[in-house]
Amino acid sequence: MKALVSGASGFTGLKLVKRLLEDADYTKVYILVRKKIKLTHPRLIQIKVDFEKLCSEDIPDCLDVAFCCLGTTIRKAQTKQNFRKVDFEYITRFAKVCEMCCVKDFHLISAIWASPQSYFFYQRVKGEAESFITSLDFESVVIYRPSVIYGRRKEFRLFESFAAWISRNLRFLFIGKLNRIIAVEGDQLAEKIHFQSKHFKPGRWIFESEEISCSP
Repeated sequence: MKALVSGASGFTGLKLVKRLLEDADYTKVYILVRKKIKLTHPRLIQIKVDFEKLCSEDIPDCLDVAFCCLGTTIRKAQTKQNFRKVDFEYITRFAKVCEMCCVKDFHLISAIWASPQSYFFYQRVKGEAESFITSLDFESVVIYRPSVIYGRRKEFRLFESFAAWISRNLRFLFIGKLNRIIAVEGDQLAEKIHFQSKHFKPGRWIFESEEISCSP
């Protein structure tokens, strides 16, 4: 199979790319980047792009599956406008280009409680991106809605560290619907996405946070 990954330089995106490269079934792994990342592999092809001007000519033909790991935080983006540019405009543009290039299987990392009707800006933007992508002409769309994603990052994030501690030590307190808010390890999310990409099913599928943190 030939895969295309957007957001490959990010925390989860990079973990996913490494898993795909370890899988011999993926003969080519293309990644869209603003600048080359420090990762080399015989089956890895890095494509430098401007996400604001992304078009079908930027990506190769005959792709089987696309993964969208793009995303930022409002804190990093600094303004709601900048956040929406990444988490809606860049993501939906990438999805539209993949549709134009006849990709049949599309995987999206979204967020817990994503909904176009949400009162919260973050979840509303995520939900609008989901709705746009599910309306496109893909044979299969798989959406992952993790809670807080934690793991070893370059920068320290206090809230994620706290959420990770709770997940490791107090998980037994979160039962029923509360299980959804338990933090998800980045490796768990990458493993889930990789597993699902190997088990193609037509339709629209959503994996909530508690389904991601369990076995594939």
